[in-house]
Amino acid sequence: MSRFLAFLVSLLVALPVLTLPAAAQSVVTTDNVRAELLSEVSQVKPGEPFWVALRETMKPHWHTYWKNPGDAGQPTDITWKLPTGVTADPIVWPTPTKIDVGGVINYGFEGDVLLLVKITPPANLAGQTLALAADANWLVCSDVCIPEEGKFNLTLPVGTAVTPADSATRTLFDTARRQVPTDSPWPARFGVAKSGDPFLVVDAKGLKPETIRDVYFFPAEWGAVANMAKQTARVTAEGIRIPLKKGDAKAATPQQIAGTLQLLEKTGDGEHRQAFDITAPFDSKLVADASPITAADDTGEALSFWTALGFALLGGLILNLMPCVFPVLAMKAASFVRLSGQARGEIRRDGIAYTAGVLVSFALMAGAVLAIRASVGEVSWGFQFQSPVFSLLVAYLFFVVGLNLSGVFEVSGRLAGLGQGLAGRSGIAGSFFTGVLAVVVATPCTAPFMAAALGFALSQPAPQTIAVLLAMGLGLALPYLALTFTPALQRMMPRPGVWMDRLRQFLAFPMYASAVWMIWVLTQQTGADGVLYALGGMILIAFAIWLLRFATAASPALWLRRGIAAVAVLLAFGAAWKLEDQPAAASASSGPSAGVNFEGWERFSRARLDEAVASRKPVFVDFTAAWCITCLVNERVALETADTRRAFERTGTVKLKGDWTNRDPEITALLKELGRAGVPLYLYWPAGAERPTILPQILTEASMVATLTSSHQAQR
Repeated sequence: MSRFLAFLVSLLVALPVLTLPAAAQSVVTTDNVRAELLSEVSQVKPGEPFWVALRETMKPHWHTYWKNPGDAGQPTDITWKLPTGVTADPIVWPTPTKIDVGGVINYGFEGDVLLLVKITPPANLAGQTLALAADANWLVCSDVCIPEEGKFNLTLPVGTAVTPADSATRTLFDTARRQVPTDSPWPARFGVAKSGDPFLVVDAKGLKPETIRDVYFFPAEWGAVANMAKQTARVTAEGIRIPLKKGDAKAATPQQIAGTLQLLEKTGDGEHRQAFDITAPFDSKLVADASPITAADDTGEALSFWTALGFALLGGLILNLMPCVFPVLAMKAASFVRLSGQARGEIRRDGIAYTAGVLVSFALMAGAVLAIRASVGEVSWGFQFQSPVFSLLVAYLFFVVGLNLSGVFEVSGRLAGLGQGLAGRSGIAGSFFTGVLAVVVATPCTAPFMAAALGFALSQPAPQTIAVLLAMGLGLALPYLALTFTPALQRMMPRPGVWMDRLRQFLAFPMYASAVWMIWVLTQQTGADGVLYALGGMILIAFAIWLLRFATAASPALWLRRGIAAVAVLLAFGAAWKLEDQPAAASASSGPSAGVNFEGWERFSRARLDEAVASRKPVFVDFTAAWCITCLVNERVALETADTRRAFERTGTVKLKGDWTNRDPEITALLKELGRAGVPLYLYWPAGAERPTILPQILTEASMVATLTSSHQAQR
């Protein structure tokens, strides 16, 4: 439907300038295209096939379309009017080029193109001449699309032998044939991933991956494969694997996918582009490859399910040491001190409640992951922080928690209207929701061992995904749970006292700082307007809390205050929906990477990465995000120090930085290829290396300098 609408709009724009039919001739010239009907022979022989071509020469910046025009457009069509017994085969299409028009991917031709057609006269062809007549229609586009047409006549003498055309014409046909894809020498298959997306496998054994610079698959028909999705092919000695995206066609899985595979190969005498027509039947036994790029990292080879569980548990434990989680854990430790002297059963219930809050949150996150994966096909760790709405709501949450710690209000049974019985159990409820808060603030962080476990979890069936995420949650909750069940550890905790209230009030400031941080993240996603919405919403929330603090008996004044407070809160949350319109404007004004410091770094792109690796220089890639505290800490303590900068300069390392603050399909695709689910991610190619090393998520200045200098010295 989207393709039809795009084409319909193009036609409506072009209506005032439609080209009128021309008288029949061998050359038709319009405002944008010179079209000519050519023959490879100057004399035909009865029964002997020969080739003709419709040559289209476009003005600069204009293009016509391939047999599958892509997301919009219409292919050139030729209707032949031939003498009795003379036949014309379908057009033999040359390899197209990918044409990106404002994000709409088209397949077509620019400059000069010959559309070859084989003509076969009968053996009993009568007469001294053969008259060929054709009506051709094409759509030529630039910033507008114009339907054009031409009527062509070409008369050729008939003799006892075929006479070739002049050398210039034959050269044109020879060049056109070289642009036609050849039949693939390799078998091909396609499978369907769990997301419903197809992936193509070409069994091209023996290829040298280091010589292949570009791979692209042009589907022969519209609908089965999404044209606008970026293709990230993997080439190994075993063949070629291309993850694709399901197209807009509503039909069931096709029995085969046909198209043209184009390769750019680097040889000793330069780069050569080759194209092959392939037909890939459906193979139900093919399994989707979760990590199509092989890389050496800190966790070893591909994980088994049990290894992933272990890594998830260990990663969750280490997550407690991450800067984003520490303020919440400090809050929980302070509240635990209050339990000193209480019954052992009450202490254990507190630990179980906190653990339940963590596990329920991870279970809900697993459900969200599965739902998004089923509908969209891609999901990553921390994906929710790429939404400005989520960033604003988390900023509100940190602000409200800070007000609570400062003593501005207490969550009591009276305030919440829940009754005295629930107020008596408020300690357990508080522990539960502290666990929820710990999970909310933990999602921007990636701890060691977590990356591999998450990459495994997000690519597996639902039971494995849920199990790995719950194991991670258990790791996060385990230290506090162990504390509540171990009297020996409890005796090491300090005694309660006045210091607890002071510590509680002090811990409000990390919450305020976290709220400020989330507002800063919001500005990177939406621009300066995000500050206005966030601060205005916080004022409204604080006003609502102030109104609700008045504890009077039921009266019209009480209900009025409650009504005004409810309106204030609704207005604050209404700002979240207003932010839905902001990201595009922010991106246009500030650029896609305004939230990350790029001084001294090049912006990441897949093309620049391939170019840098091919240059055989050392290459370092930093994938980061404004909402990733671990990323920002690593930059301060390891990547932007004087010694590390000197090491980068001394070794001639190419430094690329990818900003994932907002959604970036190119970065997301590479994360998936590497089996990773989020940032930070650090890749390092020593000089001349074909595969990257994945560095740990926690960097130090010493480790960075050692990595850079040791590889440099090994090359000397």
